[in-house]
Amino acid sequence: MHFFIMKTLPRDIIKPARYIGSEPNTIIKDLKDVRVRFALCYPDIYEVGMSYYGLFLLYELINNIDGIWCERCFAPWTDMEDYLRKHNIPLFTLESTTPLNLMDMVGFSLTYELNITNVLNMLKLSNIPLKATDRKGLPLIIAGGALMLNPLPFEDFFDLIVIGEAEEVLIDILAFFKEIKGADKRVIVEEISKMEGVYSPLFEKRPVKRLYIKDLDNSIHPVKPPIPVAGSIHNRLNVEISRGCGNGCRFCMAGFGYRPYRERSIERIKEIIDYGLKNTGYEEISFLSLSSGDYSHLYEAIAYVKEAHKNTSVSLPSLKIGSLSEEEIITIANIARTGFTFALEASSETLRRRLNKNIDLEKFLSQLHVLKKCGWRNIKLYLMIGFPWEKEDDLRTIKDFIKVFKGHGININLAISPFVPKPHTPFQWLDMDEEKSINEKIDFIKKLLKKEGVKIKYRDIKVSQIEGIISRGDKRLTNLFEYLSEKHVRLEAWSEYFDFEKYRQWFEKENIDMEMLLKGKDHDIPLPWDFIDTGIDNSFLIKEFMHAEKGIYTENCYSHCASCGLACKKYFDKEKTGGKELLIEPIHIMPEVSETFIRVSFRYGKFGRAKYIGHLDTMNILLRAFKACGITIKTHGKFHPLPNITMSEALPVGVESAYEFIEIEAGINSIIDRALIKKINKMLPGGMKIYEYYNTTIKNIKSEFAYLLICDEDFINEEVKRLFKRNNIIFCYLKTNRIKDFLKYDTIKRIIKLQLRRINALRTHN
Repeated sequence: MHFFIMKTLPRDIIKPARYIGSEPNTIIKDLKDVRVRFALCYPDIYEVGMSYYGLFLLYELINNIDGIWCERCFAPWTDMEDYLRKHNIPLFTLESTTPLNLMDMVGFSLTYELNITNVLNMLKLSNIPLKATDRKGLPLIIAGGALMLNPLPFEDFFDLIVIGEAEEVLIDILAFFKEIKGADKRVIVEEISKMEGVYSPLFEKRPVKRLYIKDLDNSIHPVKPPIPVAGSIHNRLNVEISRGCGNGCRFCMAGFGYRPYRERSIERIKEIIDYGLKNTGYEEISFLSLSSGDYSHLYEAIAYVKEAHKNTSVSLPSLKIGSLSEEEIITIANIARTGFTFALEASSETLRRRLNKNIDLEKFLSQLHVLKKCGWRNIKLYLMIGFPWEKEDDLRTIKDFIKVFKGHGININLAISPFVPKPHTPFQWLDMDEEKSINEKIDFIKKLLKKEGVKIKYRDIKVSQIEGIISRGDKRLTNLFEYLSEKHVRLEAWSEYFDFEKYRQWFEKENIDMEMLLKGKDHDIPLPWDFIDTGIDNSFLIKEFMHAEKGIYTENCYSHCASCGLACKKYFDKEKTGGKELLIEPIHIMPEVSETFIRVSFRYGKFGRAKYIGHLDTMNILLRAFKACGITIKTHGKFHPLPNITMSEALPVGVESAYEFIEIEAGINSIIDRALIKKINKMLPGGMKIYEYYNTTIKNIKSEFAYLLICDEDFINEEVKRLFKRNNIIFCYLKTNRIKDFLKYDTIKRIIKLQLRRINALRTHN
């Protein structure tokens, strides 16, 4: 409907490829076969949303349902937002450029407190009223995600809210809506809100049970996700090895909000890896888990990648210190060097007991020895400050930890975050530390480690305060978000757009004391989110709070049932495999590759939407397509191997061309023929295509090219004295593929289209 905007985007839009869609593995359905259209929205920019595993999971799940088409939408950056507003173009989906206000359902996945302003901005850009009570017809606006464990601050903006893991109930919701579509909206919402785990603020509040998948192994896992064309925060294949966590860290909402701990079998993990890499061509796998070191078959999974998918690296999310076996570290080192991040949280044993953050120091020291042996020199360490029992002596112990790392030749990047009390945790009743106190503690740590050569980053306390207010907020905050929307607040997760002053102004106007909102409550006072039943008994949370007061550890769920209220013992009858022997010697970081390689060059083109894809993204897209189609590319470098490639000079964004080149060193066993080229083209985004291949280098391809420039009349009139004119087309002979050889940058922006042709074909026009 609005595809025309893809042809007219101004060239000063930053990364216009964010808005073009047409990625490999995008699902397009015939509208004749579609009864329900669902817009799956992530309230942040493309690069962030396209790194989010949950988006791909729901995208694949919904599109597997006959008659339902799920499309994606992300928050635009400010320049694109201005463009949409200026031209009265509503926010649209990537797959079909359909405005959100024409969809049947619009779903938002909320994982971060400061993204709620993005939700409101996306609704406004779509010409959809913000409040559910102001919306009379479709689309239905649905929300889900971890933030919905306390939906009260923003519930008025949604028709329906899913509490917990949505995979199973979403199928039921869509099946019901598919049958009843066309009925009165209120009737539809009321009936859906009766489903377990679904809540509608339009009707009387009732206890809502949090949903969770009981059989993770047989639940859906995305194996053919859309591949980003504008980069992403994490360019890798996400493989969810487990869900939930049994460690019981008392500050962690994810740990309590995603219980019980469940694992996928190693057989299923291998299957996901095989299909995922085949369908994407990624060179890195991330094993997703709240505590990946606890996965009982981690060694086997890492070893499988090493043996079955050479030159594919493995990364692990934030790790509990001491959770990896020596074999696991060594095997990761044998694949490729990836970064390690350890969640220390608290450096003193006294404070760790209060947090229930149990660390095996003996195993930790052994782990450091192996990290050093394997060549790791830099580690990221997370530290949390601002707990009520925290003393100066607790903070001093961080220096002892740092010295242990440095004694093993490992440098530390320290990330410090203020503690934010969260709902449904034992610490939900605690005060949040004051700004002055937090800043003093940060200054103390900086002075303490000044001579240790530690790189320190710390979170803005004002950001953490707003997170704390929202996470434990109530319905009063609805008016706050409306006010922020009026003040055009959005993209607050990006530091340059976070404006604490606007929050302060609203609280002052409403005579609400911000400091009081950060204070805790007594155990006998009802909490706003009590109507959400997570399955964990409130008495258990109080018991854990008391254990924190006394500094008592609670054993993890893997070895002992703490009787939290969830009947889930059957999930934990597991023993960790691998790591039985210490195999420190010999360590082979990257085995030598004996395969013979030959140089192959490909001529490709970019037209239509693909002209907005940048040079580096184009390179990555082609390399992933080559790998997915079985081409082995020679690499160089031991710790971070890079492909041996050469590309023709970068084509400016927004310019079309049929004569771009990429040269690789391909394994001789890679059979490159027309059939393979056809297969590769299926792995490329719409508008990008490989035309020819040559068994030689780019330098040996002797061709001269001309630019065919199609411009508007005003542009031609201005340039007529400098360039040859023929009707509405300018021909200009060039020896190199460089626009700056014949046009200034300030005029090239007005070129609508640029194509390359062989010079012989155009010579008659010169």
